[in-house]
Amino acid sequence: MDNSVLEPLKYYESQGKQTHADNIEAHLKQLIEKSGVDVDANSQTIKKWKKEQDEILKLSKIIKKFKLFRTLLIFAIIIGSITALVSIAYFSQDVITALILLAIGIVFIVVPIIVIVKKIKPVIRGTEKVKQQHVEESKKLENEGWGQMQSLNDLFTDEDAVNLIEKTLPEFTFDKNFSVEQEKLFIDKYDFRDLQTEDCSMLDTLSGKFAGNPFLFGRRKIHQLGSHTYHGSLVISWTETYRDSNGQLRTRRRTQTLHASVVKPKPFYSTNTFLAFGNQAAPNLAFSRKTAHTDDLSERALERKIKKGEKKLQKQAKQAIKKGGNFQEMANTEFDVLFGATNRNNEVEFRLMYTPLGQRNTVDILKDKNNYGDDFDFIKQGKCNLVFSDHAQNWKMHLVADDYKHFDYEEIKSRFTEKNQNYFKSIFFDFAPFLCVPAYLEEPCVALDGDESYNANYTYYEHEVMANAFNYNLFVHEDSWTDAILKTHVIHTETGKDLVSVTANSYTGINRVDYIPVLGGDGHFHSVPVPWVEYIPINKTTNVLINSKNTPSDRPSIFYHGMNAEILNN
Repeated sequence: MDNSVLEPLKYYESQGKQTHADNIEAHLKQLIEKSGVDVDANSQTIKKWKKEQDEILKLSKIIKKFKLFRTLLIFAIIIGSITALVSIAYFSQDVITALILLAIGIVFIVVPIIVIVKKIKPVIRGTEKVKQQHVEESKKLENEGWGQMQSLNDLFTDEDAVNLIEKTLPEFTFDKNFSVEQEKLFIDKYDFRDLQTEDCSMLDTLSGKFAGNPFLFGRRKIHQLGSHTYHGSLVISWTETYRDSNGQLRTRRRTQTLHASVVKPKPFYSTNTFLAFGNQAAPNLAFSRKTAHTDDLSERALERKIKKGEKKLQKQAKQAIKKGGNFQEMANTEFDVLFGATNRNNEVEFRLMYTPLGQRNTVDILKDKNNYGDDFDFIKQGKCNLVFSDHAQNWKMHLVADDYKHFDYEEIKSRFTEKNQNYFKSIFFDFAPFLCVPAYLEEPCVALDGDESYNANYTYYEHEVMANAFNYNLFVHEDSWTDAILKTHVIHTETGKDLVSVTANSYTGINRVDYIPVLGGDGHFHSVPVPWVEYIPINKTTNVLINSKNTPSDRPSIFYHGMNAEILNN
């Protein structure tokens, strides 16, 4: 292993980022040579295409301008028509005024009609015809560009992104999917914490090994039953008697809008992305830390945070002594405050992990303002390490060939370069909390003992991923008012095939109204209607066959993660 990785921030800025950029450039150059595309010819085609696009834009502006002028003239016609009608009323009172108004009205009607018919309409029609010619020529050039780039586009694969990372950092190896062997290894040897429940559905996974130890990126949809406040209103009115300034009794009408609200259960859905990393380092240690966005703080604010945190650490250490706890503050209080893992359960293992080098590396990551900085939660539970970073929540977990394809070579180059650089950056900084600690890279990996047997060919994680890869409407109940959580169950398994049931759990709704008594200004209570929705759980089950062969089918099917899923009943 390249020891420079042991200082992850320094490595990324001085070496890793540029090395990956060079590998991206070299790979694209290799694909160009293999494809035999003529980049110069494509450049000429794109120049012509852009020229056509400029003409289309210019003509569109002309058309828009004349259509706006036409609208103004139509408005003038309306004004003229109104004026002419008004003139009729004046004939019985003032004939001269009536004739003047009639003349003005006629001018406002006739002149705009002539201008619209004789000038504007022909210009719009002629310009649209010319624009359509440019649109057709633009489409022709676009098709020509696609033809020129086809052989290059055909060479892109769904594995390009991970292959490039493996080249930049050979410590990484990626799998096609989260296999049953990998799951078994995680559970048996690395205290794997399964985050899935009946209220979660796995949307995507990315798994493999780093320095021989297993990792899993997972993105899941989460259902929570929370509460929602519904509001309603009612307008009331009443007559009241009062004395005016002269002492006379009078009545007046008063109105008031009454408001009411009710709180009712409502389902909510969200997504969450995590990285699980199995490692033998400090096997008895558990702690957690929350992102504090330290990188957003100014120098003065950071100093205040550290000073305030030092006092809290000292107080916590004194309380631990009184109560027989084992918490001890670190000599490096900057690290202790910024990392914030004060709920650690094993001071010896914590210090063995976070050596002075590990502390310095971690602080550098947390204070970094050029990349992601302090944007991650970190949970260690024995041999299972979990990272939840802000930047990974919107990260595209799999770059596929279609992400790069285009008819313009420069656009292809831009897409391939930018997407792969960002992809590497996101993965690297999710692993950065581990790279900061040499113990995570020094510990040997372990393997399963002997031959293992499994109840299915694929993990239920991958079963859910395949189900979620389909169009959502293929599974959800037709009466559903909400999103759905897809859960799977193995019905039957044989060599290379899993027959699973996919149950879409969602809610239908019934519109309800509660009447809430509210005291009005008239001294009476009034029932204010508050509409709300009662959500009732429903589900629908569909059978899906999952195997490793990408075979054509008349039924809805999809190929993803090296697996093929086919809906058997719907």
